[in-house]
Amino acid sequence: MPSDTRMVAPIITILYEDADLLVADKPAGLVIHPACKHPDGTLFDLVSASLQARGDVRPCLLHRLDKDTSGAILLAKTEHARRSLVRQFEQRVIRKTYLALICGQLVPASGQIDAPLRRDSANRRRMQIDPQGQPARTDYQTLRALAPAFSLVELHPITGRMHQLRVHLAALNAPIVGDTLYAEPARWAPLTPSRQCLHARALTFQHPTTGERLSVVSPLPADMQAMLAALTQ
Repeated sequence: MPSDTRMVAPIITILYEDADLLVADKPAGLVIHPACKHPDGTLFDLVSASLQARGDVRPCLLHRLDKDTSGAILLAKTEHARRSLVRQFEQRVIRKTYLALICGQLVPASGQIDAPLRRDSANRRRMQIDPQGQPARTDYQTLRALAPAFSLVELHPITGRMHQLRVHLAALNAPIVGDTLYAEPARWAPLTPSRQCLHARALTFQHPTTGERLSVVSPLPADMQAMLAALTQ
């Protein structure tokens, strides 16, 4: 009997949910929303189908993560929540926290990267630093130096440009492990990552109805845990 080769849809973990909003835990490798090359089977499709199966509303996706970035993603369930959270994004009230495993060490160990970005005209998949580009700022802090030449860093994007964290780190000669778009694989040998080691660790925002300041945390995924363990042995 021939084997069944159909793809099994991943189960999406919901980190937080109430009547106004939800925060989903995006696995690496999953596209965030439908596009011409990915018309279905995206995180948005899976979350929407799960909500509608129980008679709930179709949500509104409020921001993006790259396909190979894992972690917390925020969706609104009401128009009131959507308007409030969009306004918080625009006013930079929402604080996004990322963890990244990088090649090398950052000097100084903490600080802010202020480097405008624009799309690379020679490769439309890439972004590049350009003084005439859109403003882009990232706060960073080194959490741990790892042997032989890696670090675990915490990142807080002040702006939200495409590939901002990836380009900013690569520009400091400290690219994210596994990011083949902005660095050569030789940089992270002997590690063998299956994707860029970037994780959306937490979202902190004001609840649109109660006004409470919420912080929702996504656990570090198993692949990044394994690499950290290998580097600390």
